[in-house]
Amino acid sequence: MEAVQDSVVAPARPGREAVLRSAGFAAVFAVAVYLGRQTVMDGTSLSLVWPAAGVAAAWFAVQRDAGTRWLDAGLLSAVTWSINLATGTDGLLALFFVAANLVQVEVFVVLLRRWCPGLWGTGGRDPLTGTRTLVRLMVAALAGTAAGALIGPTSAALSTGTWSWLVLAVWLVRNTVSVLLITVAVLRVGHALSARSGSGAAPGGPGATRRLPFLVPAGWRAAELTAAVLASGFAYAAVFWLAHGLPLAFLPLALTVWVALRFDTTLLTVHGVLVSTGAVLCTLAGGGPFALIATDATRALVVQVYVGLLAVIGLMLAVSRDERAVLVGRLRGSEATAHELLAQVQLRAEFGDTVLATVDVGVAVSDAEGRLTLLNDTARTWCGLDPGTDLAAAGGDGVADGLTALVADDSPLRRALAEGRVEGVELLLAPAGRPPVPVTCSARRMTAADGTLAGAVVAMHDLRSLRSRETALAAANDRLREHGEHLEHLARVSRAVLTSDEPRRAVCDAALEVTGAHSVTLWQPDLVDRRFVATGGATAGVPADDAVPPAAADLAMDGASSLVDLCFRQDRTLFLPDAARHPLASPLIAEVLGPDTSGVWLPVPDRDGTVAGVLVVLWTTRVAVLPAQTSALLTALAAEAAHAFDRADLVAQLGRAAVHDPLTGLANRRRWDEVAALEIARAARTGAPVTFALIDLDHFKAYNDTHGHLAGDRLLEEFARRAPASLRDLDVLARWGGEEFAVALPGCTAEQARHVADRIRADVPDGQTCSIGVCQWQPGQGIEQVMAEADAALYRAKRQGRDRTVLAAGTRPLTLAPSGS
Repeated sequence: MEAVQDSVVAPARPGREAVLRSAGFAAVFAVAVYLGRQTVMDGTSLSLVWPAAGVAAAWFAVQRDAGTRWLDAGLLSAVTWSINLATGTDGLLALFFVAANLVQVEVFVVLLRRWCPGLWGTGGRDPLTGTRTLVRLMVAALAGTAAGALIGPTSAALSTGTWSWLVLAVWLVRNTVSVLLITVAVLRVGHALSARSGSGAAPGGPGATRRLPFLVPAGWRAAELTAAVLASGFAYAAVFWLAHGLPLAFLPLALTVWVALRFDTTLLTVHGVLVSTGAVLCTLAGGGPFALIATDATRALVVQVYVGLLAVIGLMLAVSRDERAVLVGRLRGSEATAHELLAQVQLRAEFGDTVLATVDVGVAVSDAEGRLTLLNDTARTWCGLDPGTDLAAAGGDGVADGLTALVADDSPLRRALAEGRVEGVELLLAPAGRPPVPVTCSARRMTAADGTLAGAVVAMHDLRSLRSRETALAAANDRLREHGEHLEHLARVSRAVLTSDEPRRAVCDAALEVTGAHSVTLWQPDLVDRRFVATGGATAGVPADDAVPPAAADLAMDGASSLVDLCFRQDRTLFLPDAARHPLASPLIAEVLGPDTSGVWLPVPDRDGTVAGVLVVLWTTRVAVLPAQTSALLTALAAEAAHAFDRADLVAQLGRAAVHDPLTGLANRRRWDEVAALEIARAARTGAPVTFALIDLDHFKAYNDTHGHLAGDRLLEEFARRAPASLRDLDVLARWGGEEFAVALPGCTAEQARHVADRIRADVPDGQTCSIGVCQWQPGQGIEQVMAEADAALYRAKRQGRDRTVLAAGTRPLTLAPSGS
């Protein structure tokens, strides 16, 4: 069935290798056509031998699914037409010969694939074995050549004007013999190569018993093959060359039988092709017993019938032998399978006995009357019987105490005999002198093959182990639920830590919540001052803002002088049930929390695994053992703390970067707009004055061109560092853009702001100067209007010679001389 399905699958698109194979076929076919055309009968245009028929039939049979069918047909047509034309055939007749060859090949291939779908080369995997398969191949060859004969000889007759049955017979015999010999050889060699390469059926799989790989003769068999080859050569030379005209053609028949019975079928086909070729060539050359026949056509017909007969006889013997070999192989395989099945049955029986003897389920079997016939070892132990005790002697009717419950009238065994099936019945097996065993039973009625009652079987499960497992399962469920609660708790506090604006305090709150401790403190190192700083803390019952870290003294980083320093340097958790009495503990622990204080010092890792701080958890009552769940929660919380700290620091950096100028560190234009709007709103609400100033460094472009842009950046940085010294804490200095700066002076009038501006002008670094425009805000003005007036005052200062402070219009004009004058 698989071969039939394969034969109808649409061929794949040919690849490069398939095209190259088709080119090789065309070359071999061309040689065969040329050789055949060298034996053309006079006045007929028909060749006496035609090896091209076998080459084409074999190729199209094995390559039908390669995707090159139309390419191969085109090559066959081109080669046939061109060589026939080149060797003297009429153009129209050459076209008829092309059609004859194509029809012959197609009919043969279709019939062969339909009648022999399992053969290698026709879509299957099997070798050519059996006389039935050989006969089908012969009939397919004969039908194909007959179909071709309707075109070839008929067209030749039309060309010469003479019809001859002898010409038709020559066509049929020569092509049939060629197709038979060459196709059998190709199928056998192809299957042998396939078997050797492993592309055939896998051992033990479908078709494995049909595989017949090529058997290479070795030892005495190789010597025998050599003798057969030499004998064949001598015999055919003697019959077809030396003994001219003697009727000795029957002698080579014995050699064909010898090779067919003793050697591989592939060797037989090669032998047949060689001796047949020799016989035909010698006959056509005028030698052998058939040379006395007068006409070429009759002589060719007779010799081809002869070699065809030899080939058929040899192939019949060989394929019959192969079929017997296959059957013997199958028989041996069946015998081996039977032995294997028997061994498996025995093994299963032994396995079943072993299972019954060792399983922890009690099994009891009774006959149709309810008498016990079998107890496995587990059931015997529960019933108080020794393993070797005979059931009849022990009281198979229920005399023994341990068996009473099993054979009582209302027992699961008796009920199964009556009802057919019983489930979940509890029994108490109470043997004398042994502890009772509670069991739960399931029983089934057993029937024989003819439907009669055979007995019952009951399976008993020890409820003690079941209840023990139920208890263990309940405890495991409790632990799992507790673990789930801890995970949920951890997830909740982790979210709180990760989303808090103050993650360090949130870590302490979370640790306080998961441990139930009195206080939690987070200590982190200050590498500049070489000491530890409490960056977070939480105390039970105390608001976060009022929490004071206990033991705040003696936390210098001077070589493990405190428990915090020890934990930090050794990167390990310290749990102290008697923390107040530890030699490195701060005296404040015992003084503030009491002598029974317990504590744990937990390192908090950084993102790269280094210690970033120490989390200190203290209990005011003694804790003898730190619970595993609490330790795991604290460790997980410490790991989450590192991520929270990184996030908080990153957010702080991003927030600072969003409102500060990256070069000078001053407030940027965005922050300035926010501050200016707030100050104007405050002034409008309170009535207090507010004044704004714009500062521009004089000749800054020239400074850049002279000293370079890096020097210009350093000038801006230094100005931003010095200018705040002339301002109050509540004043705001911002970088307005480029070399311009803006100042907000809340509570200052324009005159007061002028004095501040003069102080700033007096401290410009590197001998440079600046110009300043000042404008006091008036009710009803917006920030844009105020800054526009300050900018106008700044430009007046520039036009008046720079290095001066100018008040905006509307304020009492006052122009100051340069600071250096």
